[in-house]
Amino acid sequence: MAMRAIAPIVALGMTLAGCGAPAGDEAPAEEVAEAPAFTPNPLGYIRDLGLIDEDLNAALNERLENFHRETGHEIHIAVILTTDEQDVAEHAAEMIGTRNISEDGALILVALADENIAIVPAAGIADRLPPDFVDGIEAEMAARFDRREIREGLTGAVDALTERLGE
Repeated sequence: MAMRAIAPIVALGMTLAGCGAPAGDEAPAEEVAEAPAFTPNPLGYIRDLGLIDEDLNAALNERLENFHRETGHEIHIAVILTTDEQDVAEHAAEMIGTRNISEDGALILVALADENIAIVPAAGIADRLPPDFVDGIEAEMAARFDRREIREGLTGAVDALTERLGE
Protein backbone atom coordinates (compact mmCIF):
# COMPACT_ATOMS: atom_id res chain seq x y z
CA MET A 1 0.00 0.00 0.00
CA ALA A 2 1.43 3.32 -0.97
CA MET A 3 1.81 6.17 1.41
CA ARG A 4 2.17 9.80 0.70
CA ALA A 5 4.66 12.10 2.38
CA ILE A 6 3.40 15.47 3.46
CA ALA A 7 5.24 18.71 3.89
CA PRO A 8 6.46 19.87 7.30
CA ILE A 9 3.48 22.19 7.65
CA VAL A 10 1.47 19.27 8.92
CA ALA A 11 3.73 19.11 11.90
CA LEU A 12 2.13 22.41 12.81
CA GLY A 13 -0.54 22.18 13.24
CA MET A 14 -21.95 1.15 4.45
CA THR A 15 -31.07 -6.26 3.99
CA LEU A 16 -32.18 -7.60 1.25
CA ALA A 17 -35.75 -8.78 2.01
CA GLY A 18 -36.73 -12.18 0.59
CA CYS A 19 -39.04 -11.96 -2.36
CA GLY A 20 -41.34 -14.71 -3.48
CA ALA A 21 -44.79 -15.43 -4.80
CA PRO A 22 -47.45 -16.04 -2.19
CA ALA A 23 -48.44 -19.68 -1.68
CA GLY A 24 -51.83 -20.66 -3.19
CA ASP A 25 -54.52 -18.01 -3.03
CA GLU A 26 -52.98 -16.12 -0.15
CA ALA A 27 -52.77 -12.39 -0.47
CA PRO A 28 -49.17 -11.24 -0.44
CA ALA A 29 -48.09 -10.21 3.00
CA GLU A 30 -46.27 -6.96 3.20
CA GLU A 31 -42.84 -7.60 4.49
CA VAL A 32 -40.99 -4.80 6.14
CA ALA A 33 -37.29 -5.26 6.30
CA GLU A 34 -35.94 -4.00 9.55
CA ALA A 35 -32.81 -1.97 9.38
CA PRO A 36 -29.96 -3.64 11.22
CA ALA A 37 -29.36 -2.18 14.63
CA PHE A 38 -26.87 0.61 14.40
CA THR A 39 -24.26 1.11 17.03
CA PRO A 40 -21.83 3.96 16.54
CA ASN A 41 -18.20 3.16 17.07
CA PRO A 42 -17.62 3.62 20.81
CA LEU A 43 -14.26 5.27 20.17
CA GLY A 44 -15.77 7.84 17.81
CA TYR A 45 -14.62 8.40 14.24
CA ILE A 46 -11.82 10.88 14.79
CA ARG A 47 -8.70 10.73 16.90
CA ASP A 48 -6.80 13.97 16.72
CA LEU A 49 -3.82 15.63 18.34
CA GLY A 50 -4.93 19.17 17.53
CA LEU A 51 -4.54 19.40 13.75
CA ILE A 52 -8.32 19.52 13.20
CA ASP A 53 -10.12 22.56 14.56
CA GLU A 54 -13.09 21.98 16.89
CA ASP A 55 -15.79 22.91 14.34
CA LEU A 56 -14.35 20.69 11.61
CA ASN A 57 -13.85 17.83 14.09
CA ALA A 58 -17.53 18.00 15.12
CA ALA A 59 -18.78 18.28 11.51
CA LEU A 60 -16.61 15.40 10.25
CA ASN A 61 -17.46 13.17 13.23
CA GLU A 62 -21.21 13.72 12.65
CA ARG A 63 -20.82 13.12 8.91
CA LEU A 64 -18.82 9.92 9.44
CA GLU A 65 -21.29 8.57 12.01
CA ASN A 66 -24.23 9.29 9.65
CA PHE A 67 -22.39 7.63 6.76
CA HIS A 68 -21.76 4.57 8.95
CA ARG A 69 -25.46 4.49 9.97
CA GLU A 70 -26.66 4.79 6.34
CA THR A 71 -24.19 2.48 4.57
CA GLY A 72 -22.57 0.23 7.17
CA HIS A 73 -19.15 1.53 6.11
CA GLU A 74 -16.95 3.14 8.72
CA ILE A 75 -14.42 5.77 7.81
CA HIS A 76 -12.13 6.96 10.56
CA ILE A 77 -9.52 9.68 10.74
CA ALA A 78 -6.55 9.46 13.08
CA VAL A 79 -3.98 12.18 13.52
CA ILE A 80 -1.01 10.93 15.52
CA LEU A 81 2.43 12.28 16.22
CA THR A 82 4.51 9.36 14.95
CA THR A 83 4.45 5.70 13.96
CA ASP A 84 7.78 5.25 15.78
CA GLU A 85 9.55 4.33 12.54
CA GLN A 86 6.92 1.73 11.57
CA ASP A 87 5.60 1.93 8.00
CA VAL A 88 2.60 4.28 8.10
CA ALA A 89 0.34 1.86 6.16
CA GLU A 90 1.26 -1.01 8.51
CA HIS A 91 0.58 1.22 11.50
CA ALA A 92 -2.81 2.19 10.02
CA ALA A 93 -3.69 -1.48 9.44
CA GLU A 94 -2.93 -2.20 13.12
CA MET A 95 -5.02 0.77 14.20
CA ILE A 96 -8.01 -0.62 12.29
CA GLY A 97 -8.03 -3.42 14.87
CA THR A 98 -7.29 -1.36 17.95
CA ARG A 99 -9.94 1.25 17.06
CA ASN A 100 -12.59 -1.49 16.47
CA ILE A 101 -13.11 -0.44 12.85
CA SER A 102 -15.33 -2.98 11.07
CA GLU A 103 -14.28 -5.09 8.08
CA ASP A 104 -16.25 -2.61 5.96
CA GLY A 105 -14.24 0.36 7.08
CA ALA A 106 -11.16 2.38 6.31
CA LEU A 107 -8.73 4.58 8.18
CA ILE A 108 -7.17 7.85 7.09
CA LEU A 109 -3.96 8.16 9.11
CA VAL A 110 -1.89 11.32 9.35
CA ALA A 111 1.44 10.98 11.17
CA LEU A 112 2.50 14.56 11.86
CA ALA A 113 6.13 14.27 12.88
CA ASP A 114 6.75 11.58 10.25
CA GLU A 115 5.09 13.80 7.62
CA ASN A 116 3.17 10.83 6.18
CA ILE A 117 -0.41 10.03 5.19
CA ALA A 118 -1.93 6.58 4.58
CA ILE A 119 -5.48 5.57 3.69
CA VAL A 120 -5.94 1.89 4.50
CA PRO A 121 -9.12 -0.12 3.87
CA ALA A 122 -10.10 -3.02 6.12
CA ALA A 123 -10.24 -6.46 4.46
CA GLY A 124 -13.97 -6.28 3.61
CA ILE A 125 -13.62 -3.30 1.28
CA ALA A 126 -10.08 -3.57 -0.02
CA ASP A 127 -11.40 -4.44 -3.50
CA ARG A 128 -13.52 -1.26 -3.51
CA LEU A 129 -10.54 0.94 -2.64
CA PRO A 130 -7.73 -0.25 -4.94
CA PRO A 131 -4.20 1.14 -4.52
CA ASP A 132 -4.40 3.50 -7.51
CA PHE A 133 -7.59 5.08 -6.14
CA VAL A 134 -6.09 5.44 -2.66
CA ASP A 135 -2.83 6.84 -4.07
CA GLY A 136 -4.77 9.60 -5.82
CA ILE A 137 -6.58 10.61 -2.64
CA GLU A 138 -3.34 10.57 -0.66
CA ALA A 139 -1.60 12.72 -3.28
CA GLU A 140 -4.41 15.26 -3.24
CA MET A 141 -4.40 15.37 0.57
CA ALA A 142 -0.65 15.89 0.63
CA ALA A 143 -0.87 18.69 -1.94
CA ARG A 144 -3.59 20.43 0.06
CA PHE A 145 -1.68 20.00 3.32
CA ASP A 146 1.41 21.47 1.63
CA ARG A 147 -0.70 24.55 0.86
CA ARG A 148 -1.87 24.65 4.51
CA GLU A 149 -5.40 23.63 3.39
CA ILE A 150 -5.97 21.12 6.19
CA ARG A 151 -9.80 21.39 6.10
CA GLU A 152 -9.87 20.90 2.33
CA GLY A 153 -7.43 17.98 2.47
CA LEU A 154 -9.45 16.09 5.06
CA THR A 155 -12.89 16.86 3.63
CA GLY A 156 -11.68 16.05 0.10
CA ALA A 157 -10.47 12.63 1.26
CA VAL A 158 -13.74 11.96 3.10
CA ASP A 159 -15.71 13.13 0.02
CA ALA A 160 -13.83 10.73 -2.27
CA LEU A 161 -14.16 7.76 0.10
CA THR A 162 -17.85 8.29 0.87
CA GLU A 163 -18.65 8.72 -2.81
CA ARG A 164 -16.83 5.50 -3.73
CA LEU A 165 -18.23 3.44 -0.84
CA GLY A 166 -21.73 4.86 -1.10
CA GLU A 167 -22.14 3.63 -4.71
